[in-house]
Amino acid sequence: MRRAPAAAAGAAALLLLAACTGSGPRETADAEPRDDPPAPAPEVPAAGVPPSLAAEPAWLAPFSAPPKASGDGFVGPVMPEESGGDLVFLGVGPDGATRWSLSRNPSCTAFAATRDADGGDLVVVLDSDADPERALLASRTTAAGYRPDDGALVWGPVEVPGTLVGPGLVFGAPAKSVMSADTGPKTALDPSTGRVAVDEEDGGAAVLHEHQGALLTEEDGELRAVDAAGGEELWDTGGLAPPEHAPGTAPAPGPRPETDAAAAAVVEWRADGGEPAGYTVHDLRTGTVLAELGGGAEPRLIGTSEGPAAVTGAAPGGGTVLIGLDAGGDHPREAWRRDHPDGGPRPEAIVGGVLYLTDGDTARAVDMRTGDDLGEGPWPVPVAAAPDGTALLPVPSDGPGDAFAALPAAP
Repeated sequence: MRRAPAAAAGAAALLLLAACTGSGPRETADAEPRDDPPAPAPEVPAAGVPPSLAAEPAWLAPFSAPPKASGDGFVGPVMPEESGGDLVFLGVGPDGATRWSLSRNPSCTAFAATRDADGGDLVVVLDSDADPERALLASRTTAAGYRPDDGALVWGPVEVPGTLVGPGLVFGAPAKSVMSADTGPKTALDPSTGRVAVDEEDGGAAVLHEHQGALLTEEDGELRAVDAAGGEELWDTGGLAPPEHAPGTAPAPGPRPETDAAAAAVVEWRADGGEPAGYTVHDLRTGTVLAELGGGAEPRLIGTSEGPAAVTGAAPGGGTVLIGLDAGGDHPREAWRRDHPDGGPRPEAIVGGVLYLTDGDTARAVDMRTGDDLGEGPWPVPVAAAPDGTALLPVPSDGPGDAFAALPAAP
């Protein structure tokens, strides 16, 4: 039995491991229908369950790396059982039944959950022609969009320069050095159609952030949000005023979200040659200011596909704050704010309407509607939750990869 690893680390480990083997590219089509019953639930000690979830697990998820919530259930990968095998993506309902499967070259693959312009859920999956067994790097990487409930192909394949670098549907060419986090020129796609919205190789704007068709770019020192479908401008930093506590400063890109999806973005404010004097957090589609922060500490922003987000940072008057944000909806706003201890637990994920913070050993749960504490304990952070409240909790695995137990929401 192995310990249940952190979600992000598990996903990275799976994909890096899978990149050591590969098969050729395949035709893009609808996913293969499946009707697999749910696996029996594992035993989970009550002390290892967050207070927002019921103590009795319902079923064992079939994934071997962290899945994502999409549609009314989950989509995630299963590790190849042998060298040279396919990486398989599965669509699983909230009852644990597997609905469809999709085989992919395990080299350089990744996936993202998003929504189209009509609010329909999509999962975007990568494929490539890499063949590490023959020492052949990928010469072609493609993305395709699928409906998560039935695996129907919506668009694609669309050629992209490399793997997902995010946030959102932002793809980058591999770095020249495996020790570098940088990428080559990036491309952003329109989630509704898969059309290339911005390509850095065309010159001009740099791609920073995409969320469900809202795209943030930078050109000549100005940040500009555009609609990925038509290219019309949504807002730009030329129309923003600096925070009251940071007069005489100019805007620049702030720190990236720590999650691969976020409906909010951070803007940094500083004078020429100076340290950051403050930060503002904006709704990505409207530009609405959701929160203002001081310059004493770099903010940490986490978001979700659905919109809610949370940020920690310096309060303009001193101290550290934790702020819950309603982003991505019709009325973006700051939902709540509370003092947060310096060096306190870091926000890690928002799952099923609950914000989870960790300090490495202990997790704390916070109600995203109110900011109220729900409790703390040595339990792992759930990785995803379906709309009905069913959440997947990391548990020890007795096989390759990770394991996840499905638990209903607490009554």
